[in-house]
Amino acid sequence: MFARLLPATRRRLLLGGGLAALLPRRCAAAQLAAAHGEIYRQLGVRPLINAAGTYTTLTGSVVPPPVRQAMDEASRSFVPLLDLQQKAGARIAKLLGVEAAMVTSGAAGSIMLATAACVTGKDPDKIRRIPDTGGMKDEVIIPRAQRNGFDHAARNVGVKLVEVDTADQVRQSIGPRTAMLYWTHIFEHKGKIARAEFLDIGKKAGVPVFNDAAAELPPASNLWSIAKEGFDLVAFSGGKGLRGPQASGLLLGRRDLIEAAHLNNNPYGDTIGRPCKVGKEEIMGLVAAVELYVQRDHEADQKLWRSFMESIARDLRGVSSVRTEVYIPGAGGHPVPYLRVQWDASRLSYQECARRLRDGEPSIEVNASAQEGLSLASYNLFPGEERIIGWRLRTILEEALS
Repeated sequence: MFARLLPATRRRLLLGGGLAALLPRRCAAAQLAAAHGEIYRQLGVRPLINAAGTYTTLTGSVVPPPVRQAMDEASRSFVPLLDLQQKAGARIAKLLGVEAAMVTSGAAGSIMLATAACVTGKDPDKIRRIPDTGGMKDEVIIPRAQRNGFDHAARNVGVKLVEVDTADQVRQSIGPRTAMLYWTHIFEHKGKIARAEFLDIGKKAGVPVFNDAAAELPPASNLWSIAKEGFDLVAFSGGKGLRGPQASGLLLGRRDLIEAAHLNNNPYGDTIGRPCKVGKEEIMGLVAAVELYVQRDHEADQKLWRSFMESIARDLRGVSSVRTEVYIPGAGGHPVPYLRVQWDASRLSYQECARRLRDGEPSIEVNASAQEGLSLASYNLFPGEERIIGWRLRTILEEALS
């Protein structure tokens, strides 16, 4: 019965590799692994179990059925794209109780369009000319401790990033060329400037303040609370915690700035956002994802995710020198359950263990640090995958440590 449920090639691989000896205890886990990502295997690409996080390099997250259905239905009709963009943004803004919203090509797309909106406003000549910012406000103030690769999206507009270390330096740096203040939510714990202080300085100076909150879900309340703090523009990824299409993002905030961002965006020609196309499928998929997300039982999610981590910890009990800890990350981390696994790393390095998990069958991605051990994220796992991880990890550690 079990064997008939597996695709033929995967059945031979898994059962031939000694998994049959574990039946029926691992039956459900093995069945799940066997059915995993067959469409990618046809291209020679190995699918994976994601216990690392919603990283773009691991394709973010997996959309739930209502989002897939919305995208499928959207693919069957033609619509005026500009009208769809406006109506979808209005629907999302109403759901979240914010002034305005738009669907973008991802959080990085939101960063670029937010910057462009603050530089050009709705001026058609300026919109056509950027990244040539001659005669425009072309400076963006950013805390030095928050610099990161994603601020390249702001630099695409042609602005100069002005680095500051203290609140006084923020005040001193604001001048006639200042277009925007740039805050990165996940890095609030870095540096000497508090979020409220940064925002207040921008408000008093009349300069728009942008918040890159790309991966700041959960908590769900961030979707509306950050904008309601007073940030003029806020960016979110659509394909991470929201579980929308990977090629989507959200930009929320002031109506006039959202309108300016639209004018800098696809489908308008001769704009910096013309390459940032978001199709009708992604737009409707993200609307469905937001609708679903605001109705989710997030407490139940947390309980389920914790149960995954506790299950893996139980599977590792009794293995020589292995210590486990279910924890919620602190500053700069996602407020969801993780599992830390540590052992005598002189017998097997954490990086080598992560490599064996990645290279084995099925492939499993985790986080590895020489100082902290293995760190497993809970929120991208499907029920049953925690048993696969526990089985694979125990097998590797028993072989190395016993």
